[in-house]
Amino acid sequence: MKCRVCGGKNLEAFLDLGDQPHGDSFLTLTDLAQREPHYPLRACFCRNCTTVQIDYTVPKETMFEEYPYVSGTTRSLRKHFEESTARLIEKLRLKRGDFVVDIGSNDGTWLECWKGMGIKTLGIDGAKNLAKIANAKGLETWPLFFNTAVAEKIIAEKGHVALVTAAGVFFHLEELHSVTEGIAQIIGDTGVLCVQAIYLGTMLRIGAFDQIYHEHLTYWTLHSIEKLLAQYGLEVFSVEPFPIHGGTIEYLIAKKGTQNIESSVVAVRRDEKRRKLHQIETYRSFAKRVWEMKKKLLPILRRFKKEGRVVHALGAPIKGATLLNSFGIGSDLVIAAAEVNPLKIGKFIPGARIPIVDEKKALPPDAYLVLAWNFLPELLQKMEGYIAGGGAFIVPVPQSTIIDKKNYKKFLRR
Repeated sequence: MKCRVCGGKNLEAFLDLGDQPHGDSFLTLTDLAQREPHYPLRACFCRNCTTVQIDYTVPKETMFEEYPYVSGTTRSLRKHFEESTARLIEKLRLKRGDFVVDIGSNDGTWLECWKGMGIKTLGIDGAKNLAKIANAKGLETWPLFFNTAVAEKIIAEKGHVALVTAAGVFFHLEELHSVTEGIAQIIGDTGVLCVQAIYLGTMLRIGAFDQIYHEHLTYWTLHSIEKLLAQYGLEVFSVEPFPIHGGTIEYLIAKKGTQNIESSVVAVRRDEKRRKLHQIETYRSFAKRVWEMKKKLLPILRRFKKEGRVVHALGAPIKGATLLNSFGIGSDLVIAAAEVNPLKIGKFIPGARIPIVDEKKALPPDAYLVLAWNFLPELLQKMEGYIAGGGAFIVPVPQSTIIDKKNYKKFLRR
């Protein structure tokens, strides 16, 4: 395989999670009759440009054309988009009537924020079901995968843009170079690109190996994304961290030489070098920690089962499929997964084959395995009564922790 960023062949696999199904291809009862498709899931490090990536590509049409993740179902994410909108309008001096394009716009949750501020918007999302939801809300969304051809269509029909936003998208891109080139075209000489992406540095720090799955083709540091952008005359001029999704960094990007480089960029470059994020040894060490996490989590689940206590998963996010399948956790240890997303309820988690039930209708278990650990503060607030009444959370990341009525207030305050 060639590196997705630089095209080099000097790649080293440092974490092999085995063959796994696509984690968002939820199964129906009929599907259980046969083995679902499995694909290699290996994380690799490019010794040339330092980009971390997986070495197998499941076609984007398989993963995204009918997509079960809906942004608007999470209160924390809606709040994050509202705050991001207000902050970017002020920082970039956007005004009413300016044009913003959101790539990977999902159900239009971020588009709604821009539109509410008088900004002209266009969403681009290859998931036809989500584009239909957004269009039904009056948020113009093209059901397409963004690339240079789509960029040319936008310029021809609507002109250049003041801002392109890409939240939780830049690690999904099968057509990475075509997308980056297309963005460089539509922002012209004065527009800005805002990329919000899970930060590899944080993944390493907290051991979030479950962020590795087939939809995430690349895992970005500032250094590696700069290697990509430089090929298209773009550069990062501002960097800002956010807690959403367990650790996200926002990169503000423009044509080279058009913006002053902020001190935040210099600081992150220095920190990445200090933490040796450009060295393969750092990633080998991370892989060892993953298997230590397995050794700590499985005994907890087995103890609960031995004691006759029922465990459900809380949520059925795609990261949960990675954790369950990597550690060999199935319905013998986790009886069901409780969900609020109607697109998932009534189906089964691929690989692990754990049934997904309606959180509002299912009887509460003795404990929940919190697969959506990145929303732990929101979940603790939402289910404070459950824990105070004797329930428990088993939180697998960053380390296996049991939260119950004896200690939950400590976590609630975080």
